[in-house]
Amino acid sequence: MSRIAVTRGLVPLRALTQPVRIQPIRSAISPLRSDLQLLHRPQFTPVAYFSQFPARFKQETGDQLVSDKAIDKSTVTAKPVENSTNEQTNVEKTEKEPSKIVKLYQQTKKLMTFYKDGIKLLWANHKTTKSLKEKVSKEGHVLTRDEFQLIHLSEKDMIKLIPFAAIFLILAESIPLVVMFAPGLVPSTCVTPSQMKKQREKMYNKRLEMSKNVVESTSRVEGISVSDFLSHANVCRLAKRYEMDFDLANIDRKHLSSYCRFMGLPSFGTQGMLRKRLDKYLDYIVRDDKYIAEEGVDQLDMPELEQAAEERGMRSVDVPPEQLRKSLQYWISLSLKEDPVIPRGLLVFSRLFLLNATYDKK
Repeated sequence: MSRIAVTRGLVPLRALTQPVRIQPIRSAISPLRSDLQLLHRPQFTPVAYFSQFPARFKQETGDQLVSDKAIDKSTVTAKPVENSTNEQTNVEKTEKEPSKIVKLYQQTKKLMTFYKDGIKLLWANHKTTKSLKEKVSKEGHVLTRDEFQLIHLSEKDMIKLIPFAAIFLILAESIPLVVMFAPGLVPSTCVTPSQMKKQREKMYNKRLEMSKNVVESTSRVEGISVSDFLSHANVCRLAKRYEMDFDLANIDRKHLSSYCRFMGLPSFGTQGMLRKRLDKYLDYIVRDDKYIAEEGVDQLDMPELEQAAEERGMRSVDVPPEQLRKSLQYWISLSLKEDPVIPRGLLVFSRLFLLNATYDKK
């Protein structure tokens, strides 16, 4: 049997009975055994398990062996941090930005203190005015323009004090509305610079509308144009020609009301009341013109120039100081002119044509 098997190329029988070498198989299974032993350890964690893999497994995975649980933890812990920072910023914004009620309360408180200080200043000006009048009557004191202006403003403010104090005690929150719609009831010491500017802008718009209407209506009248009021010679010619027509005693009620409204005076009342009101106001302007002529126009600062231009029916908002000085000097040269005397009605009428004049011509 054995010979036959050998001759046919088969493996001898003794070869089948020899033991087979299984060393390579054991070496291949040994890593799996070590891994199974690690799984049965009581302190097993996935991170520790992956750290026991061979170095070649780490190279295949690019040295980035992070478990899914670790990634979940990182993402979960990052979101609450962002939410907490957003909550902190929101809390800081709410702390920094006060509510509308708080803002309104703060603004009302500031206005109340401002009006209270204004009333105190008004009373102090009244005492100073009283002492100045005593000096003039007893000692013959000569007033300066600042003292003259102080007396004039103090007398006007004392007349306004009674209605203003009533409004302040009853409904102090409505004073800004009173300043806007009824500025004649508010003393000058209780008006803020911004409110004063708004009043002048509003008055300028009214004057501009009146000026346009008058210029259009007199465009067909010979000898009356804008250029005729820019020259002393032409104004003197108009004064001689229309002397009686521009006398306040000969002007009707309709035109007297327009003149008062243009100069910032109340326009209600009878013809006699309007004439007396306008005449009294122009008396004050003439006295102020004399003080300015004595001390010089160059001595006035910007607020004084604006106030003087506003009182004389001239533009005072957004005008350079040089232009204000020229316009004021031109007005004084006409109001104090003696030969011939310029009628007061013609002075007011000339402002309708020279509201936006540049006064380049003399």
